[in-house]
Order: sequence, then C-alpha cells, then structure tokens
Amino acid sequence: MPYFIHPKAQMPTNELKQLMANIKIDSSYNNYSTNEKYVPIKLTPFNFNPNELDSIGFIRLGLRSKLTHTILNYRNKGGHFYNRAGFKKMYGLHEDEYKQLEEYISIPASNQFQYKPKEVVSIELNSADTMQLNKLRGIGNKLSMNIVKYRAELGGFAKVEQLKEVWGISIETYDMIKGNCHVNAKTIKKINLNEATLAEINVHPYLKGEIAKSIVNYRKEHHYKIDNLSQIKEIELINDELFRKIAPYLRL
Repeated sequence: MPYFIHPKAQMPTNELKQLMANIKIDSSYNNYSTNEKYVPIKLTPFNFNPNELDSIGFIRLGLRSKLTHTILNYRNKGGHFYNRAGFKKMYGLHEDEYKQLEEYISIPASNQFQYKPKEVVSIELNSADTMQLNKLRGIGNKLSMNIVKYRAELGGFAKVEQLKEVWGISIETYDMIKGNCHVNAKTIKKINLNEATLAEINVHPYLKGEIAKSIVNYRKEHHYKIDNLSQIKEIELINDELFRKIAPYLRL
C-alpha cells in the first residue's frame, strides 16, 4: 500500500535493478524443460514474517514470482506458517533458497502454533455455529465460515465426508477432525422435484448447469409428475454415483 499512497517514494535504484533481475531470472526459469536442472539463485534476505509479507516483499527477497504466487495463494486459502519448518515445506521452495532465508524468518510467538486442548468434542455439522466449529483442531475463523457457507449452499451436510469439499480444508485437516464430527441428516433442506423451478434446482452445488436443465426437461416430458426418485436415473447425465450423491437433497 505505501507504494500507492505515497507515489513519490521510489525504490532505490540498486533495489529496483535487483527486482528486475529476479523477474528475468524467474521468466527464464519458467521456460526450462523438465530435463534441465534448477540453477541456484543468490537471494537478498532480510528479517521477515512469511505470514504478513506482501508480494513486493517476497520479490525483494529474491524469490521467483511463481513461488511468490504459490505462497500468497496458500495464505489466501487459509494457510498459515507456524514455524520455520512449515515455510520450508512450501511447494516450489528449493533447499538452497530456504538455507539462505532460514535465519531471517521471524514468526512472533503469538503466531506460533499452539495445539488446542485435547478435549473430546462432538460437533453436529448441520447445527453448529462458527464458535463451535472453532473448537475443532485445525479449524480457525476462516475455515469455520467456509463450512457454514458451504452448508447453506448444500442445504445441510448428508455425511461427514462432504467436509472435504469445503474450500480450504486439506486432507490432513479432514483426517484430524472427522472423528469429532457427525451429521443429523433429518435437518437437510430438500428440493421438491415436482415443484421447484429451474432457478431453485440450479442453485444447488451438485445440480448446477446441465443437470438442472435435464431434470426440468425430464419432468416436463413426464407431465410434471415424478413418482419415484429413482426415475431420474433414466436421465443420461445422472449415473448411480451421482444419484447417491444428490438423493439426500431431493423429495417428491
């Protein structure tokens, strides 16, 4: 932001040259074939917190723009670096780059990872609010809001495994919390296939697009009267696997 707020403040010439050099190095690196070896790059390290540094800061360190994008994308999805070892595992960061930066990585004690108390919690996913979801190990404010948002889009969770579909929840996080979650499928909001409009069907994550249109067309062909849910398996786009996935959200 300071670069936009104070446009007169310009980067020193030597730093600007280093920045441009890094971008050129990154551009040539992206053109390497898979058979060519990575060429070590001399970085320009300074003390930094990988949880707060912006894109300009990462490039000033000397990191490739592609790697910078990967780091920022990880953070935007809810990722957090709790210690130096966590940053070392960043995809695309080479060993020699990490060694040059290691002693400059500064993560405040308040940001260090602290395990939540090993209390036995059992969360009902269709009724829990964000505060209750935060009790799950590995779930913070952002992920708890993502869970609630996706739950609303679905109309409720039919099974715990659907947590893997929530934006930002990794396989590791899911494996850590699945034993502390359960669902009450009776609270699921269902779509009436004989009455719902195309717009109402199309809003569901599992039914969007051509599937919603095909259901509406099938219903029209059958005079707006579907007697059994299994009938929709006659629709070409709906196979057995998809039917099992969408059935909990449909009624007649």
